[in-house]
Amino acid sequence: MTIKIKMLLIILVGIGLLFIANIYSSLQMNTAHKQYSSEESLTAHSSAWFSNMDTQFVSNLLAYDPADGSERNVGFWDPESDAFAGSTGENPLFAAIVDKDTETAEGLFAQVFSDAIMEEQITFAIAYDKRGLQLYCESSLYLVGVDPCDESAQPDYFLKFGSFVSSLENGSVRRVTQINDLSGDQPVSINDTLVFPLMDSGENLIAMVVVGRNVIDSLEQFSENFEIETAIAIGERALTVHDYYEEERPPELNKLIRTGISHAVENQTFSYSFVAEEQGTRISSIPFSKEIRASDLRILIFDDQAELLAALQEAETTAFIIFATVSLTILGLVFVMTTSSFNRIVDAIHLLEKMGEGDLSVEIPAHRGLFSSKNDEVSRLQNTIDDYRHHRQEAEVQRRDRAKRRDERDGIMFEKMAALAEQLEGQARDLLKQEIAGMRDTVSSGTDEEKERASIEVMSKAFSRMSDEVTTLIDARTHELVAAKDEINSSIRYAAKLQNALLPKTMPGDFDINVEWRPRDLVGGDIYFIKDFPDRVYIAVVDCTGHGVPGAFLSIIARSHLDKAIDANNYQSAGAYLSTVNELLKDTLSRSDQKNTSEEGFDGGVCIYYRKQHKLEFAGAKSSIFNVNGIDATETTGDRKSVGSTRMASDFAFTTHEIASPTGAFVMLTDGITDVMSPEEKPIAFGRRRVMRILRESPDKTPSTIVKNIMRSVNLYRGDAPFRDDLTLLAFSLIEDDSEISTASAVGEDP
Repeated sequence: MTIKIKMLLIILVGIGLLFIANIYSSLQMNTAHKQYSSEESLTAHSSAWFSNMDTQFVSNLLAYDPADGSERNVGFWDPESDAFAGSTGENPLFAAIVDKDTETAEGLFAQVFSDAIMEEQITFAIAYDKRGLQLYCESSLYLVGVDPCDESAQPDYFLKFGSFVSSLENGSVRRVTQINDLSGDQPVSINDTLVFPLMDSGENLIAMVVVGRNVIDSLEQFSENFEIETAIAIGERALTVHDYYEEERPPELNKLIRTGISHAVENQTFSYSFVAEEQGTRISSIPFSKEIRASDLRILIFDDQAELLAALQEAETTAFIIFATVSLTILGLVFVMTTSSFNRIVDAIHLLEKMGEGDLSVEIPAHRGLFSSKNDEVSRLQNTIDDYRHHRQEAEVQRRDRAKRRDERDGIMFEKMAALAEQLEGQARDLLKQEIAGMRDTVSSGTDEEKERASIEVMSKAFSRMSDEVTTLIDARTHELVAAKDEINSSIRYAAKLQNALLPKTMPGDFDINVEWRPRDLVGGDIYFIKDFPDRVYIAVVDCTGHGVPGAFLSIIARSHLDKAIDANNYQSAGAYLSTVNELLKDTLSRSDQKNTSEEGFDGGVCIYYRKQHKLEFAGAKSSIFNVNGIDATETTGDRKSVGSTRMASDFAFTTHEIASPTGAFVMLTDGITDVMSPEEKPIAFGRRRVMRILRESPDKTPSTIVKNIMRSVNLYRGDAPFRDDLTLLAFSLIEDDSEISTASAVGEDP
């Protein structure tokens, strides 16, 4: 098999693999799109269904709840109410129930519920005494399914009436009630019901009332609103609007119901959404209610997805056609190019064969073919062969030149060795000079071949000797570099000591402050600042551009400007204070030799607490402050500008955020906390949302506990991954007892 055929086969296999990968990728993308669409559909339908049920319930059922109903109806359930006409001071309904006057009680119950049932606001109302004797039952004239007032009707709660009564000890109960037809003539009736007790003046249960709405009404309304088919699944059976109206189900609906129930049985799940591609329909299953298991009762929703499936199929077909066209085009071009190139290679081989036979008269044919070029690889091969032919013709000339170049090479080698010897001292220099003299004698006698061999041997020996001497010199220089490195590291450690000395060592007596300050290296660009005056306290957390030594130098400048910008004699807002720092820093950076093209500056936030006014102000540059107060945690965000930035307008002023009567704990941090990455292959940042969650969930809201909990979470989150940046975490709160001592964590110490 020729190389040409092998290359074509390899290309064909490669294109085939790419084609398979493309098809697989397209199928995966379509599957993912279907899955995403299924999840969205399931969420939307669930929300819509529960909202529909709740709306109907609130508007029609809860009105009769003694605790949450209207004022008019609640009066009926008051044992001392005179709401009924002709009352003599005692509620006649309660009197009739106590006296077991079922006829009177039934009439009085009818005064409450008849109009609502006739107007189809509710489907039915049933009243029982505490022993389970039915006092009243009335249902809609347009009822579908089982009539709960029929003798063959059996509500599911009636089978365990004792437990049903006990469930009312704490007031009304909302539940899903299933009413079965003992005669088997009617399908089961599913109802959204409210059950509430009637209590006498001594808080004793004398009766209970069940009001309900047949969910087929909600199901029908839900189907009409969204223009979709629906069904209620009970185990492996299903009920539809068609069944209640004694209409024949469409065959397509029956098939969809069977598919949906089969999916639940096969996958052992009752909350799902998938596309039945054969029917072109999305089948979703959602719980009927939060009060009943989905395996017992759920809603099946059938949404037409024919357009979506057609679009996905069209996309797959288009991708296939484009890929096939491109692949065939590439294959054709490769075939033409390889044919042209290999024909020229055959010509070159023929020339080499003639040269091997001693025929140097054969000339290289002119390059040919559609893709041929005088600069391509085959032309370069042909030119090389032609050069070789000329080389054979000039071999004798080259032999003489070789000897001349050898002598020149040896002269240069001896010159370099002599120069090396002059850099040595004492015995080492004398020994090397003796070796040079011996090497000169070795290469100066014999035939050309002997001189060539001797030259190579001498050159090898010379290189070896020179290598040893160079290694000795390198070791000396290395020792000097190590000493220099140790001196630099010592300087950096001293710089870290100086930077640490700039951090606050004393804290305001009326503040509880806890700090975690941790440079990524020995020194870093993060710094915190606290300045205490009799009438106010300044607190700042700053993240300067860069880290290590450059960041440390910039942090020292920022620290100086934070101190310099304070006007101890006059009021200044937090925004004005930060704007002053910004102008000072921009002025400092503008006086450097080079333009501030790298946007040196810092992000951070400053707080000013005014003791007399009991007021806290905050201003931020790409920074926030968190307030933890009880179970709540809020975030106040600063401006989206960095201090020292050359991109902000000349008249830009930072915003002041005022917090009157500050309570709870306040947290300030740099992005060294939020930018901590998880150790996965595709890492995710820690982020501010996790900080907010930790603040809300922490049972102890003291600054020390807040700092400890956040750092513990950060260390667990990053695992063995190193910190990417310097980090500073400061939490503070106001205290009344001046004897309490604020604390700051040690640099680099884990909580």
